[in-house]
Amino acid sequence: MSLTHGERTYRITKPMTPIYGTGMHLTMTAMAIVTAASETAICGMTNREENMRSDCSWSTSNDFYKIVFAFRKFFCLLVILGLHAPVFAQFSVNGVEPCYDSITGTFLLSVDRQLWGKSWTTEVRINDGSSWKDMMIDGERADGQYTFPEIGGDSHYTLEITENGDRKFYNLHFTYLPVLKFVEGSIGMDYTDDVCIIQYKSESQHSLRARVKWRGGTTNMDGRNKRNYKMKLIDDRGGKNDMSFFGLRKDNSWILDAGQIDMFRMRNLIASQIWQDFASKPYYAAEEPKALSATRGQMVELFLGNQYQGVFNFCEPIDRKQMKLRKYDSDGTIHGGLWKATGHGDCTFWNIPEEYDNTKDRNNEWELKYPEIDDLCPSDYSTLRNAIMFVVTSTDTDFNHEVSAYFDIPVLIDYYLFVQITNGFDNCGKNVYWAVYDKQAEKKLTPAMWDMDCTMGQNFIDSPLHPEYVAYNNPILTPNNIFHRMIQLDTDQFQDAVRHRYSQLRDNVFSTESLQARYIEAYNTLYDCGAATREEQRWSYDTDISGLKLDLKEELDYICDWISNRMQFLDEQFSFTPNSIRETGHRTMPEKNVHTLQGHRAYPQYKGLVISGGRIMLKK
Repeated sequence: MSLTHGERTYRITKPMTPIYGTGMHLTMTAMAIVTAASETAICGMTNREENMRSDCSWSTSNDFYKIVFAFRKFFCLLVILGLHAPVFAQFSVNGVEPCYDSITGTFLLSVDRQLWGKSWTTEVRINDGSSWKDMMIDGERADGQYTFPEIGGDSHYTLEITENGDRKFYNLHFTYLPVLKFVEGSIGMDYTDDVCIIQYKSESQHSLRARVKWRGGTTNMDGRNKRNYKMKLIDDRGGKNDMSFFGLRKDNSWILDAGQIDMFRMRNLIASQIWQDFASKPYYAAEEPKALSATRGQMVELFLGNQYQGVFNFCEPIDRKQMKLRKYDSDGTIHGGLWKATGHGDCTFWNIPEEYDNTKDRNNEWELKYPEIDDLCPSDYSTLRNAIMFVVTSTDTDFNHEVSAYFDIPVLIDYYLFVQITNGFDNCGKNVYWAVYDKQAEKKLTPAMWDMDCTMGQNFIDSPLHPEYVAYNNPILTPNNIFHRMIQLDTDQFQDAVRHRYSQLRDNVFSTESLQARYIEAYNTLYDCGAATREEQRWSYDTDISGLKLDLKEELDYICDWISNRMQFLDEQFSFTPNSIRETGHRTMPEKNVHTLQGHRAYPQYKGLVISGGRIMLKK
């Protein structure tokens, strides 16, 4: 199958994805890759084609990507191929080999953020034994010391080399985000035997080994392409290899969250940051002060072989280690327990649960996370089941008197508010963890947040993109029957406690400006290093997002506007008076000729990016 773009004819093939290193083998999920009809890869062009190289860079028009994505659906995503791949990393910058994207013919190098906006003089070398000769960058010879003028996200450099008598041209871009690359291994629903991972930093690159698989449920359905990954680092003998990245915990288990349907890609990461900045500590914090009820992460850019995959949240999992639950004893006595709500059913605490099978890792809509069946069988669901039975069957009097023995009430109040702030409709029953610290001492369950990509106006599918239930004025949500009964019975003045907590947080963590600033800062981070553009051009019009154009700036404007309207709506629901009215007795008037990025007049207390005099400025 072939197609024509401009004067070039391309052949659609199964994945002939080149990787780094001589003699390496790549086995990878089959995808539609576009390669030139000649032996020259895209942007590996001859002299007469030099004037067309702009078509292949990350600044290319979206029309070409529409054509590419249109053909991807013709190929089965489950065909596994073993390939001998040609060498592409034939040069280094500052001792580090850039990653290569065969679709755009572009090399990407991660550098220190301190270099941004500055000229950088460093060593550029063709690798020993390479078939490349006479390398030039932007018309200057570059096999030795070379100065890159003003490193930036919108800066790109033309790399020109001679190979086998042909003159070829590539693009070179920089990023300050960390870069990871999977260079070999067959990745699918089950853990691979072994995948080589290379972590790129500004002055070094490190090879790691890991077992990797796709993670998630609906994210692996037909028509889904940007996968989430779960990886477990291993040593040379195949054992656990605990490592720390980006100041996060030291562990062998890591997640790469794709933000597959998220039109902003970072809702999960930002929601986790908001939660950790205000949520009450679990009831056992005195014994475990480092316990966390959410994940932490770092945005990275990922390559599969020589194919750019976009931005991912490299994050910790929710597990016993993250929540600091007590381990089971050597004699099998269970202390800590952890369960994940993967659906509704029993997870909403409305129905009398069936008897649970302690030899299975799944019961009803619950997934056992600790102790894992492979480590300890049988396990014990009784703490969870008893809590569900209590909520469903207890009398009103018993519920009021005993609910605090079964559930961590301060954390529940915060979770209730968090779901309202974010409109977390997909976290009302499912997509939450429940943990007990030590069932031998106390039966109390505490929640941990999870999978918050359907928040801040985002739907769980992108068609329809913005149905009524993601609107800013979507009614107050009741996450499950625990909250329903506490509201109806006003257990321990629950409603007043919620309003007080909302008022307490509204002028800081829950302030409109503070919430908006998180998304603005996250967007600026991706935009400034060029990752936003790369992500948009890699995944626009993909079936993951129902064929829509991916525009992170447009989504940022939508989110900021949604937050502003949502918080005004909740102020009315919780009978909250904004600080500007409490202090002056009237609403502060907005400043003239100063507007937010959404076109609204900016109030004096507004902090963030504004438009003033036709210029975008940061208002502090």
